[in-house]
Amino acid sequence: MKKNFLAYFYFILAFACFVLLRVFAGKNLDGTKAETTLDPNKSVSEIVKDDSKESVSDIPVSPIKDEQEEIKDESDSWEEVPIEEDVWHDDFAPVAEFENELPRIICWGDSLTTSVDEKSAYPDVLRELSGCEVINYGVESENAAMIAMREGGVRVNVDSTVIPADRQMIPVFLSTESGGRVSFLEYGEGGVNPCSICGIEGRLEKLNGAYYFTRNTKGERISVPDKTQFKTFGMNDAREGDVLVIFSGTNDMPSAKSVGNIIKLQRAMLEAANCDKYVIVGLTYAGGMPEIGEVNLALQKEYGDHFLDIRSYLLNYGIQDAGLNMTDGDMEDLYMGEIPRSLRVDYVHGNRHFYRLLANQVYRKLQYLGYIPKE
Repeated sequence: MKKNFLAYFYFILAFACFVLLRVFAGKNLDGTKAETTLDPNKSVSEIVKDDSKESVSDIPVSPIKDEQEEIKDESDSWEEVPIEEDVWHDDFAPVAEFENELPRIICWGDSLTTSVDEKSAYPDVLRELSGCEVINYGVESENAAMIAMREGGVRVNVDSTVIPADRQMIPVFLSTESGGRVSFLEYGEGGVNPCSICGIEGRLEKLNGAYYFTRNTKGERISVPDKTQFKTFGMNDAREGDVLVIFSGTNDMPSAKSVGNIIKLQRAMLEAANCDKYVIVGLTYAGGMPEIGEVNLALQKEYGDHFLDIRSYLLNYGIQDAGLNMTDGDMEDLYMGEIPRSLRVDYVHGNRHFYRLLANQVYRKLQYLGYIPKE
């Protein structure tokens, strides 16, 4: 009898703590009002000049600020964000009917997208869930400009040169439209090769800081005009009907003011692919983004139904949907607005539970948007 009473007491205590946590954290989980700054005088190619930011994995986590510093005036700072819980967690009605064949799903991103074993990353799980062809163009440590560069949202040009008739390796000089530095192959390929110059397919290599191009097959000698566009495989392989999933910006660690640059680069990617079927995944790393709520709110305002607020979902349902028991550490993380540690391998990257939950939410969003059938 005593054991039953104690078990019941602890259950009630844990449940009460969970309810209080949800009440306390509810508004922070969803975000605060953002003043998104889209600088009309700053082009997409100029944004690329910021691509020298170091990897987020190399950046120490910001210490927790004094609680008094976090208090904001609700009258002009907080804004209630609609919770899309029906799409996250419950039954939902798609906003559009699925009518076509299963699409290809192209996932662009950084280390939160890349796969090391072709089974654990969210695109791997999404392939399993959807039955679609899912292509993973994730490259670790890249910021939003570097990702857009590979996809074609940021144009890369080749200086005038000559491609010989035989398969000879030649140096090529690459730059963005504004003369910015190109970052291909610094951390991985991610859809760069096989590339093309003037329609000549070949392979790009980076040796001692310089780029070299080798054509794949012999052919005619070609004179390449100055400022000819360099095209990656990802650009050349883009097809009508592709669905883009873009998960970029973590390595930029944007603020409420600088998130406009992320949006501008993502919009450029959609325009380059001539794509109107897409999902934009929100950011999760609160430790490196003190204004992450405002950042995600800006993304939500920009993209509407196309935005997936994965952070709010993981804070509200992550532990429960992963089938895990809430630990003291998880409750501490939730209190501070961090993704529970039971879903992470470090402050930035998720574990297998994280990526399976993310894949499932992308899958549900694709169904909701009518891109794939709802089963």
